[in-house]
Amino acid sequence: MDAKQATHHHDDVAEASKLGVDVAEVVAHRITDEDLLRQSKKSLSMNSKTGFRICLIMFVMGCNQAGYGVDWGVVGGINAFDRWHEYYGFGTSGVIISTINALMQIGIFVGAPFLALSDVIGRRGVNFVGNLLCVIAAFMQGNAPNVGTLMAGRIVLGFGTALCTAPQYVAEVAPVHLRGRIVGIFGACFQVGSLLMLGVMMALTRWESDWQWRTAFMLQSVFPGLVCILIYFWCPESPRYLMMKGKIQKAREVIAKYQTTHNDINDPIVGMVIAQIEDSLENRTTVRAAYDFRVFFTRSVGFRTTVLLIYSLLQQWGGGGLIGYYLVPALSLVGINGTLEQLGINLGSTGLYFVFTLFGAYIVEKFRRRTLIFTGIILTIIFEVAVTITSWQFSVGGSKAASYLTILWVYLFQICSASTIATMHNLYPVEILSLPLRAKGMGLYAMFQGAAGVVHTYGIGVGIQKVGYKIWVVYIVYNALQGVVAYFLFPETSKLSLEEIDKIFETPGEKPVAMSLKIYRARAEKQKLDRELEVSRGGAVA
Repeated sequence: MDAKQATHHHDDVAEASKLGVDVAEVVAHRITDEDLLRQSKKSLSMNSKTGFRICLIMFVMGCNQAGYGVDWGVVGGINAFDRWHEYYGFGTSGVIISTINALMQIGIFVGAPFLALSDVIGRRGVNFVGNLLCVIAAFMQGNAPNVGTLMAGRIVLGFGTALCTAPQYVAEVAPVHLRGRIVGIFGACFQVGSLLMLGVMMALTRWESDWQWRTAFMLQSVFPGLVCILIYFWCPESPRYLMMKGKIQKAREVIAKYQTTHNDINDPIVGMVIAQIEDSLENRTTVRAAYDFRVFFTRSVGFRTTVLLIYSLLQQWGGGGLIGYYLVPALSLVGINGTLEQLGINLGSTGLYFVFTLFGAYIVEKFRRRTLIFTGIILTIIFEVAVTITSWQFSVGGSKAASYLTILWVYLFQICSASTIATMHNLYPVEILSLPLRAKGMGLYAMFQGAAGVVHTYGIGVGIQKVGYKIWVVYIVYNALQGVVAYFLFPETSKLSLEEIDKIFETPGEKPVAMSLKIYRARAEKQKLDRELEVSRGGAVA
């Protein structure tokens, strides 16, 4: 350790001790984390062959996410097709359409435990199988002769979607200093799929046959098909998975190829990343049986499980599902009934969400995770109240102004959700899971999402039919309660490596939220002292 590092170490220890943070276990790791981020920036320039290789990975994984977005575009847009409803004989809301939408979530719930196979056949292997099932499901739905076959296709689609481990994979492969931004861009690809699909569906309104809606379903196979074709050519296996399997040299080669500018296996970043993974593997609870989830309900891991559960509810029940799956009947409540008009508004909503998800990816590392989450919840409540008021005004007097204001509030809801909470969906759940727990943990998270999604997608369809615009009040009450619960349960994870976040949950005698905030304050104070030290040294030299 040189003089500068020694000074940093001394300052870190002093500040951490003052704030009550476990010095040996937390602050020492904080220095390692800062060194890792600094070295990652030095080791990689995106203006290189390595940068191009990372872009290829992002394309394949983006297709993975876009495939999920296509389904939202199809299900949200196809509700505007009269031929679709005439063929099967059900309306835009009610029990049947609610069941069809909920069945995908049931498939996700059933398939989620099999996500643990990513620790057996690799992240790529499970991704391939999941996307292959999505291709099969697309043709099942597109060629369905009856509602039963259509429903079976929805279940298969959900099962395949559950096996797509793209968020976990992207977080494990991405260079340390780019992780948050890359995961955020990956999340925005969801809207790419929705946008393209809604644009295609507007063109399909010209078709005067059942192929109008059958084609929409079959086009769900495009992005999953691309993933199946390209994943083994353009995407490496996760170095964390390789380390778990004892393939240390191969892991070093992957890190060198995708995290250094010159594919240098002797670059310091390679050894640093390997050391962190080894530390996590050697010092964390080992998860042995592939389908044994009992560890998530033990005292040491239970808090992580609770955060996963609450966050999955935030993602599913915040209000986005109403706009994604049931925007057509929601628009009908304020007098907007034309097919092209409904699809156009849906397209505009999705386009805004895409643009501001990219904006969210840009700012995600500039703000704390908790700041973004709570800002998003508060703004969501504000705009949901506004939608409720204008929808009520329309129901009373049929005012066109109230109708247009409702659309404005929906668009603003999309903007605030995309800019704040949306980027967290593919980042925060991964961050709170330690390496040995990650594959199963994401499977458990998918199960929580699936269960919450079943209740949500079924409940919305029936709820709109029963209570109309008042369904928004349910979201307002829920988000208010969610905000309070999240304030006391969601720890801060900003600027911490995936492995180092374990310290937040595992330091004896500390509550995770309080612990995370102490670390954040200690880090901020250390940076302030470092700047003062640099200034004083500069003055001494002068």
